[in-house]
Amino acid sequence: MYIDLTLSIDIQDPIIAKASTDPDSYMSRGHIGTHLDVYGGQAFPPAHYCMRRGLLIDARDAGDEIGLTVLAGREFQAGDFLIFHTGHLARHVYGSRPYYQNQPKFSWDLVRHLAERDTGFIGLDFPGMRPGPEHNTADRIVGSRGGYVIENLANVDRLHAQAGDRTFLVCTGWTGFQGSTGLSCRVVAHLD
Repeated sequence: MYIDLTLSIDIQDPIIAKASTDPDSYMSRGHIGTHLDVYGGQAFPPAHYCMRRGLLIDARDAGDEIGLTVLAGREFQAGDFLIFHTGHLARHVYGSRPYYQNQPKFSWDLVRHLAERDTGFIGLDFPGMRPGPEHNTADRIVGSRGGYVIENLANVDRLHAQAGDRTFLVCTGWTGFQGSTGLSCRVVAHLD
């Protein structure tokens, strides 16, 4: 079974117009829909990152700040693709003011722990590990250890219902736009 985790955006969506008309916005630099962030000269993910072992982390009851407790009892390995299910995208329309203003955030302890464990990909069903100016800082911490953050994943609730605590395969593809800090992604989970 395949579950597409890529957020579908209609070409008529106002967020597309903003990305097209404002050359200084994050969106015009690739931070739109399902994408991965690359900051500070971080290279594109190596080709072997396109296939990763995936694990879903249930963070729906973690509160406003997601801490290390969401990892309790979950075993993961360096290089894994951890997908955090908060339900945020299911509750808020992508691109809306509440989607950005009411987003969950990771504690700094969780950000550092995931980086230190050499997590391959951190997948989010919300806009970023930390809001505002802390967003880039958190991504850089993960990136300094060779990890990448993929934001705005869709259908995470469906993946959770099908996979539960089991591991699965995640296939990821990304664009190769040189100089962009956000690379559009296609992310698909494959469950046996």
